[in-house]
Amino acid sequence: MGAKRALVVDDSRSARLVLKRQLIKHGIAVDEAASAEEALEYLLHDKPHAIFMDHMMPGMDGFEAVRIIKANPATALIPIMMYTSKEGGELYLGQARALGAVGVLPKEVQSVDLVAKLRSLHLLEPTPDNTPLPDPDAHPFSPAKEIAALAREAADDHMVELLQTHLEAQSRRLHTSIQSAMTSLLEELREPEAHAPPRRWPSVMGGMILGAALVLGGHKLLLIDDADAEAASPPITDETSTAPAPSQLLLAALAQQRSRGAQEQASLLKAVEWSLNREGLFAPGATPFDDQRLNAINELVQMLHQGGFQGSIHLTAHAGSFCMIEDEQGNLVLAPDALPVAACASFGSEAARLQRSGQLKSAAFASFASRDPLIEGSPIRLVIDEPQGNTPRTDYPIIDSYLLAGDWNAVARQNQRVEVRLRP
Repeated sequence: MGAKRALVVDDSRSARLVLKRQLIKHGIAVDEAASAEEALEYLLHDKPHAIFMDHMMPGMDGFEAVRIIKANPATALIPIMMYTSKEGGELYLGQARALGAVGVLPKEVQSVDLVAKLRSLHLLEPTPDNTPLPDPDAHPFSPAKEIAALAREAADDHMVELLQTHLEAQSRRLHTSIQSAMTSLLEELREPEAHAPPRRWPSVMGGMILGAALVLGGHKLLLIDDADAEAASPPITDETSTAPAPSQLLLAALAQQRSRGAQEQASLLKAVEWSLNREGLFAPGATPFDDQRLNAINELVQMLHQGGFQGSIHLTAHAGSFCMIEDEQGNLVLAPDALPVAACASFGSEAARLQRSGQLKSAAFASFASRDPLIEGSPIRLVIDEPQGNTPRTDYPIIDSYLLAGDWNAVARQNQRVEVRLRP
């Protein structure tokens, strides 16, 4: 049988390291996540034998993460142990177990207590005493080697702290440089082109993606706590520039360079779709194809035309399944966040509303969509499709006595969106 694997979720690098060292001594492989969001992404493609979850973390806290994990059938059976320094005694333990956690592991846990916790998580193979495995780097009776190892770790941490300010400054300079280049590119696109050179937009696209990856991923090179990073270097804000939206940058690349090959064109169009669909949410009760979206679609058509795109833009309005209740006049309204989902009166009112054609488009949008052609000299068409099936972009949690309307409707808002598809 292979080694058991555990996921340790904690925003503190030092806390993850302490628990990881203890688990490895018991023959348990360890993966790490620095946030609840990172843990949920990990669980999309990996299933550990157990999870150790910190409580207080920036962004989503540990309790909310446990609620989401236990609501998903694909991860509900993974045992979770809250790993925290929070005090609260039986009350905190009761809250953790009510959400589905096995129990609570204090961060100052002793070795004997840890063995008992590991047994409860079924992480230890049945052995006579479940004693820790020998550490190959240290003799049991040679504390000097353990002290030397801790000293090396302290030196490594100190070196990272010394380099942190320099690396963050480099990242900020790179971010400002790319931001300035993208702003200049957008300004050039607004000027008429008398003699445009041969276009090679896939090359520009590759450079943009590489630059963005360097900026957005640079902070991950520093394996230190977030609190330490903030203390080491105060944030610098740029009051003179505003970063363009990702979809604007991708469309700028499309407009600046024409295709050299079908495969390169398809890759960029997929990137444009992905970026546009991240910006397509609309509120319950709102018109999905309103004047604001008309401006965005009009700009999209212009950019696609300049980039040599020939085909159709398909738009689909997807409804979120909101938890609704009746008000005193008998109208359906969004349920209060603290209301249990089991008490909701309706979930399908938004879908029914969007099925009525009069609720889909503003007058200006309808007029624009009926044009043929959309813009002079362009073969691009606009098609409004009805949703096929009811597959949400984000899965809804399983309804139980603990699930609240606020949690459910947060997912519904992510599913209420306009989806864009570009068909050459």
